[in-house]
Amino acid sequence: MNDSAFNLREWGEEMAPLAVAFADGFEEVHSYSPGEYSVETVTAQDGARAVALLAGEGVTGALLEYYATLGAVELPDLHIGIWIADAERVAEGILAGALMPVTGAVDDTVTVFATDGGGNLYAVSPSTGSVCHLIGGSWDGTRLDVSETGFRVVAPDLWAFLDQLRQDLRQALAERPALKAKVTCCDNSESHVVSDAWSPEHLR
Repeated sequence: MNDSAFNLREWGEEMAPLAVAFADGFEEVHSYSPGEYSVETVTAQDGARAVALLAGEGVTGALLEYYATLGAVELPDLHIGIWIADAERVAEGILAGALMPVTGAVDDTVTVFATDGGGNLYAVSPSTGSVCHLIGGSWDGTRLDVSETGFRVVAPDLWAFLDQLRQDLRQALAERPALKAKVTCCDNSESHVVSDAWSPEHLR
């Protein structure tokens, strides 16, 4: 179970309008159109199907809790972009190798669930619960070999990862002068996540 009592549905219900506000004011600030934004919540029935699908492919722990409530998240212009895949895409990725052994900087087997705008991967370690960022590396069809600079733990668990994403979106809106009046801004609580540009070719 979710030890931190992180409320996934509340997260989704807050993130959806934040994403709309971010996209609505993006062109005014950056002089080009934003990508497509979405934060998907799912019905209990669809969530149960997603959990059964992923559990059947060997997924455990926090990702099952996530997909019981939420689906795809697309934030293409926040930092360098973040794409959290829906359950079907994660399952397809597992069949293609996204439940992958990682060697080199670490010896673990991780489940890829998200990607960044540079084609790098975010994955959850079933053994530790942490979220790691996999940059580059060499894939031989059975395992991904990454260097010390290609592997970073960016959050102690999935809940801290999602919370940092929420804080980053709040901050991006708060720092946009034209939208300051629209934002009920941020708390200043510290996060356990390493601050990093949100780093999906594999699952995009």
